[in-house]
Amino acid sequence: MSPTTGCNPKVEIPSGPAERLAAQLSSMLPEAAVVQVRLQGPRTLWPHLGLTAVNARGRTLRVPRAKALTIARWIIRSFPQAGWAASGGHAFDLRTAELRGLEA
Repeated sequence: MSPTTGCNPKVEIPSGPAERLAAQLSSMLPEAAVVQVRLQGPRTLWPHLGLTAVNARGRTLRVPRAKALTIARWIIRSFPQAGWAASGGHAFDLRTAELRGLEA
């Protein structure tokens, strides 16, 4: 048996696009558990995006504006079928890589 056996554990690589996005966002927002994305203006969709990052305890995290806009656009472009204009927004869970609608 080699002395290096077990030194380099196999890292799980996310399989689907949602899992890859969740992994990338988790590295960008290490304390966040859920990211909420909204289109704030009903008539003008861009650049009136709203993003709120929430940790596991339900506390809102501060995200700089440029990073928030970038992440919001990534999520919207990753889930074009979600009906962004017709909804009040969606929450993307970074732990499970699931997108769900925000309750009003």
